[in-house]
Amino acid sequence: MRPSIIPVAGRSRWLRMIACCLAVSIAPAAVAGKNLLYKCVSAAGVTSIQSVACPAGSKEEWRRDATPEPPPTPEQLAQAEAKLLRDQQTVRELSEIVDKKLQPPAPTPEPAPPAVTAAAAAEQASVDACQSAQAFAGEVREKAWLGLTGEQTRRLYTWVAEQCKTPPKAD
Repeated sequence: MRPSIIPVAGRSRWLRMIACCLAVSIAPAAVAGKNLLYKCVSAAGVTSIQSVACPAGSKEEWRRDATPEPPPTPEQLAQAEAKLLRDQQTVRELSEIVDKKLQPPAPTPEPAPPAVTAAAAAEQASVDACQSAQAFAGEVREKAWLGLTGEQTRRLYTWVAEQCKTPPKAD
């Protein structure tokens, strides 16, 4: 006969402890078994999804775990709120950029004309007068039907010469 490790008096206590451990380890599986969904097809071909096992005479298509997810922790809620706020700020910033790009460009003011001095204005007027006089003399020459005499032609050229004189520069 082999010697027993557990004394006879303690065997029933040991067995009770083992039974208790087995019961505790099996309990979550039994609870998890209650959170199942079943897809059943009856003999008439009607499909149903239910939380109890398929009744007799119907066929079980599938069985799935329907254990709900645990609610988020306060830390997860705070992280989700912070992410939401960051995303909203990003949306505002990107919206501003898009709005700026969609706006027509602001009209640029035309540069002011350079300041004209009196001497420069007088010189420009002289150049304009000279060019006008030369143009007029050219038009008169083209109109031969006017029949200008030599004296009239000389007076015309003298007038053009006076118009084209450059005034002395004042320093």
